[in-house]
Amino acid sequence: MPGCAGVALYHTERIGAMQAFAAGEAFFEKIDMAVTGTSYYELLEHGDHEGDHDLVETSPEQLRAKIGTGEAEAFWMYSQQRGTLPWDAAFTYHTSGYGSFPHIAAFCDSPPEDTYSVLKEWLRHMAEQFTFPYAIIYEARKMTDAMSYAAGDNGKTAFPYEKAFAFNKETPALYDGQARYTGSKLRMVYPANVLNGEHLNIGIAGTNLENWIQSSHDHGILYRVGEERWMWEVDPAKLEQVNQICGEAGALIAWQPQQSKKPRRKLP
Repeated sequence: MPGCAGVALYHTERIGAMQAFAAGEAFFEKIDMAVTGTSYYELLEHGDHEGDHDLVETSPEQLRAKIGTGEAEAFWMYSQQRGTLPWDAAFTYHTSGYGSFPHIAAFCDSPPEDTYSVLKEWLRHMAEQFTFPYAIIYEARKMTDAMSYAAGDNGKTAFPYEKAFAFNKETPALYDGQARYTGSKLRMVYPANVLNGEHLNIGIAGTNLENWIQSSHDHGILYRVGEERWMWEVDPAKLEQVNQICGEAGALIAWQPQQSKKPRRKLP
């Protein structure tokens, strides 16, 4: 199954809407896809409840103009060329309004192994250019799953040893969560993780995360990518082991032990 690759940057309130629009353009340029449509969130004047909103379709040029005038804040950019549903690639910028929390996410409906290096390069550039505490590159079964996973919606998981809805309840939106993934814990461990200095001091196996990573190549590689930010890359073949060690140490928000499948008893 080809799968879909996703990138999520969390607590991006220091990145303005126009800066995010430029970052979205850079994302599509990096994956060599054209932006074929955009939309932005707008509050409904006569909604059933306070805060009800809808997505308004517009052109990339009109979206840029509306961002400039302040009419558009949170938005989507997407590419629809091959007929993949819902899109071939997408980029989204969310604020603390419209029922969400500040984050940026990008998705590409291509095998992750084909796009990983390109997405990592784009994420590294984001870490060098902007300030945000945490980011991940992950894999999902399909585009809609990747979109839900970025925001913690619909109970989607990236691993069989991940607890559904655990991250959602940690976010500061609907559940008014503690957002511990910004420093004292990690959501899970992914092929690529952008961390800050507080993350590196998380306790693991009698030491801190930074020393533990550097103690063995099996734990991945760690290098600086911005001011007080580091990229931690983990071989996909080692992810289950690394997640288990970090999960058992209490460092992960969503980790849970895998349930062993007991053999069914045969009838006499």
